[in-house]
Amino acid sequence: MPEWPRRLINPILPVERFTRRDRWIVFVVWAAGVVQGFAASQASATLPFTRVGLGLSEGEMSFLLGIARFGAFAAIPLGWLGDRAGRRRPLIWSLALVLTGGALAGLAVEAWHYGIAQTVVRGGTAAMSALAIVLLAETVSPPIRAYAISFYGAAGSLGAGIGLMVLPLAETGPDGWRIAHLLIAVGFLLLPFLYKQVPESSIYTETARRERQWQPLLTGEWSRRFWTITAAGFFTSAYVSVALAFSTTRMIDGLGLGAGQTVMVSLLGGTLGGLGFFVGGRLADSWGRKKTVILSMGLSLIGLVIYWTESIPVLIAAVMVSSFGIFAYVPSAGSFRAELFPTGLRATSNTAANNLSTLGSALGLVTGLVTIDRIGLSETITVLATGVAVAILLITALPETRGQDLTATALG
Repeated sequence: MPEWPRRLINPILPVERFTRRDRWIVFVVWAAGVVQGFAASQASATLPFTRVGLGLSEGEMSFLLGIARFGAFAAIPLGWLGDRAGRRRPLIWSLALVLTGGALAGLAVEAWHYGIAQTVVRGGTAAMSALAIVLLAETVSPPIRAYAISFYGAAGSLGAGIGLMVLPLAETGPDGWRIAHLLIAVGFLLLPFLYKQVPESSIYTETARRERQWQPLLTGEWSRRFWTITAAGFFTSAYVSVALAFSTTRMIDGLGLGAGQTVMVSLLGGTLGGLGFFVGGRLADSWGRKKTVILSMGLSLIGLVIYWTESIPVLIAAVMVSSFGIFAYVPSAGSFRAELFPTGLRATSNTAANNLSTLGSALGLVTGLVTIDRIGLSETITVLATGVAVAILLITALPETRGQDLTATALG
């Protein structure tokens, strides 16, 4: 290949080549991530139609989805099992929860039925997101650790994109929104494949019989890192979850776009922004985890423009830049969290931090019951965005972890 094309695409390539084993592990987790992304995205993608179908206001829908976020705490036992019984089986169980809750949401008759189904989805999603990242971090070659995680993030985005592509089905009738949710059940066909092909972490098996406990995380030697990364995730999630959940509502109800136009805007901006997964992974592996996390958080704030502009070109640009930041955050923050903690606490700490961070998204959506109907959707998201600045300050207090040998951080 000539030198100039190589230089052009170098920023989105890994710093080292993947081994054959790396490629297979990444593919298997990627396949699971696509299904997870499709299932988890339907609550926000179909929100304008689901809300009407359930007879809820925007504020009431925000409250319902916020309450459902508390279901993420159900993932903490799965994270604990990840440190007690291995990463593999809890990961597969988590995906099964996502598929079950997502499909049941399509059968909801009352709003509380839908809320319970989404609670199951959130529990499975939170556990799977943490366990998949831990499994990749412990299994692939260390120099391409963050880049490998970027494929998992990209898989979720692809699944969400496929979810947007079926959004026009929601316009087929009063119950059209149910179709997208029921399509989630197709994902059950993937479970037998994953059961056979998902590997167990070799790092985990070396320390499987060592004692594990919560005290080092909550009040012991790892507590400072744990509570700092959790608080940063809390503030970031509060902003991102509400901004993403109501993006289609902003375009359809706020700007008067049709479902097809909304899909085009979201896919165009999101596809270009999707480069953030790979650029973020490359930067995290070559430049540093912490700096990439901070940069990606800053870029995500451009999403505020979506809620204040009426210009479609500006809207697309804002979707692209903010998506780039949100996507770049996935591999950099994922590898960062995995490397901050020892092997014997890694699944527990990552799942717990992920779930406690989800409390931010839950409270952000729950408070929307009051703030969105009183001060407006755009104003609510602007207030939540100030928390991202606090999160950036918290991240600066953590150590850089690029190059961390995960086998050297086992509990001894």
